[in-house]
Amino acid sequence: MKRILSLVLTLALAMSLAAFVPTYAEGDLEHVTLKIIFPGDKKAATDEVWAAISEKFADQLNCDFEVQCIPLDDYAQKLLVMAGAGESWDLNFDSNWTGYYNMKAQEAYMDLSELLPQYAPNLYAAYQASGALAAATDNQGRVTALPWTMSMNNRTFFQWRGDLITKAGLDVKPEDINTTEDVLELCRKLNDPECKVMYLEDTDAYKERAMMAKTMQDEGIIWGDVLTDKRDHNDLINEGMLITKWGTHEFSHQNRAWVEEDAYWAFNDLYVDHKYANRTPLANAMCIPETSENPERVLMFMDLMETNQELYDMVHYGILGKTYELTEEGEAVFPEGMNGSNSNYMEWIGRWGLWKPQFMRPDFSYGPGFWAEEAAYAASNPNNVINPLDGFSLNVDDINIEIAERNQIHDDAEKLLSVGLVDDVDATIAKLQADQQAAGRDKVLEEVQRQIDEYLGK
Repeated sequence: MKRILSLVLTLALAMSLAAFVPTYAEGDLEHVTLKIIFPGDKKAATDEVWAAISEKFADQLNCDFEVQCIPLDDYAQKLLVMAGAGESWDLNFDSNWTGYYNMKAQEAYMDLSELLPQYAPNLYAAYQASGALAAATDNQGRVTALPWTMSMNNRTFFQWRGDLITKAGLDVKPEDINTTEDVLELCRKLNDPECKVMYLEDTDAYKERAMMAKTMQDEGIIWGDVLTDKRDHNDLINEGMLITKWGTHEFSHQNRAWVEEDAYWAFNDLYVDHKYANRTPLANAMCIPETSENPERVLMFMDLMETNQELYDMVHYGILGKTYELTEEGEAVFPEGMNGSNSNYMEWIGRWGLWKPQFMRPDFSYGPGFWAEEAAYAASNPNNVINPLDGFSLNVDDINIEIAERNQIHDDAEKLLSVGLVDDVDATIAKLQADQQAAGRDKVLEEVQRQIDEYLGK
């Protein structure tokens, strides 16, 4: 188990660290162009913003920025293809939910263990204080990512349209919704032709979850064509046709652009007496590929992001008066006539890997003190724990075929089990287990356990 310092100690240490901000005389740094890749669609003012950043911080960085955006659905696969082809760029967003582990397995990311403390001393000190770097460090001491330093927990919450429940004359107290059984009873109260509820897969008890999904399917709580229905669930929520959803502390508390003025979420966290891992520092990170020609300059940029509010504001919000405005309270807001759907820069996808809690401004989605509350929630429950396998990545060289076969078998059964579209849950799970066994389940488990034991030093 890696040692993780408490939030209070982390903040105290971070505040005590004196920021080292280097400047360079003209000619000390060769002018370079840093190529950065983010997921999502490129906003209209992106190039203008990054050109302004280049000009503003020429003395510290002496570089231009070339920003490329790849649609999120294609992002992980496109990065793998680019890395396999030996393409060169300097920095990219990645995470445990996109393609980080596949890129790492392909040895596509540079080892930063020596460069990081030398060229990004402030960022390195922040990592030392928070313990976040452990997740990006393998058991050979190689550092292959620059993780975010946010603190949060993704314990399962259940959310429901509190305004519509009240209008329906139902008395639902959030503190009474604590288990999946409570969720099922609430859904039963809500189930009618005007209120269709989709049950999302998210529980440790696989059979219990599948049985509950089957019950919900039979009672019409999960609609029969759920696997082929392509309607946007956010639209259904806004229209009041979908009243419940699974979420987290973050999504339960963040602001939402409700269509109805009096709409709001009611919510509660489930199984608070059970252990649940805090969100990994690799949930959002920036990585430097092996092909980068300017890793030192990239690290200098990342270090300046750790110490400079003005750079942070420009990277995240853009050009004051053109892409964002600041209120008297310091909240970053859209210019008049803009919102999240037509913004020329703000709220661009992929910015999460560059979030810094010390500089984040309140905005529409996250009000004042939001991220302090997130960190406090993560630290408040002793059952919110650090995952001891946070930095572990599996080498699949010896089990690649077995894993591919097993994943296909699992996915085919899971998509039906998760929404209750099976005749017999017990029989379906038994067949799933038997098919996985035939595909080499024991071999996979043995190899995975061996690597985990080695990682943990057993």
